[in-house]
Amino acid sequence: MPELLTWGLFLMALLAAAVLWRDLRRRRGAHRPVANSEALTRLPAFRAALRAHRVRIAVLAGAAAVLAVAGLLGAARPVDTTVERPQSRSRDIMLCLDVSGSMASYDAALVGTFRRLVTDFEGERIGLVIFNGSAATVFPLTDDYDYINDELDAAEQALTGGASEDSFLAGTFNGWGTSLIGDGLATCVTSFDRADTQRARSIVLATDNEVAGRPLVSFPDAGELARAKAVRVYGLSPMPDGSSRASLQMREVVVGTGGRYYWMSDGDAIGGIVESVQAQEATVIESAAHRLRTDNPALPVTAASLAFVALVAAGRRWRS
Repeated sequence: MPELLTWGLFLMALLAAAVLWRDLRRRRGAHRPVANSEALTRLPAFRAALRAHRVRIAVLAGAAAVLAVAGLLGAARPVDTTVERPQSRSRDIMLCLDVSGSMASYDAALVGTFRRLVTDFEGERIGLVIFNGSAATVFPLTDDYDYINDELDAAEQALTGGASEDSFLAGTFNGWGTSLIGDGLATCVTSFDRADTQRARSIVLATDNEVAGRPLVSFPDAGELARAKAVRVYGLSPMPDGSSRASLQMREVVVGTGGRYYWMSDGDAIGGIVESVQAQEATVIESAAHRLRTDNPALPVTAASLAFVALVAAGRRWRS
């Protein structure tokens, strides 16, 4: 569009110059010599009219020249070049949910909370892994918030007994046992990018903490893996802190990663997890510098517009 505008201005300048040249030739051809005109040319009124005439000629010629040059400059598409090094505040959050029968309502509440929070996220990536006898990735870490919202909405419906419950839970019955927390947590830890260590990493682990069967990775070993990879684990369990050996072990594991243990019956548990995750300082990442080129026809267009106004005004004055 700017290119069409500048070419239009250039054509207008050519047209104005052609009209002016035609009028000058016509007026020059209409002149007739007058004898004994020296006395007339010495009159003050004549000299003033002559000066005004020359000023109008100069204005017309200058305006036509400026319009032509501005049209050419606009047609050349002048650009501004800037170098930007954008920054983004980044945080990775992996939802790691035990989908055994006793956890459905808690999982649904947690998923619903994060689905509502997605609208306020900027730069964060979210992923979802579910586990029972085995772990399955529902969706990997991504910052496509429309996609995240759709997936979390489908997960919430499935966890509340929706029609898609069976397909949602597919892939979580392949192991030997139920609520194999170590396998689930290890899968979540290894779901983070291996090379990208700059992003703050958090896991929200919701489980009934009732392991039945033989996990491939023990819960303490999965916690050590999380700590080695600088991943904080925030645990949510129906067992009050310190009420059993399992709850003590879970508290020890999550606190060892820098996270916290939350009791599900606490009405502020889910809100506390969200606040803890958001309180973890997001890493500021500087992206690679890139050069931006943007069309900037403002100066030639402005000059051409002013020249055109001057040309029209001088031309009307000439005719009068």
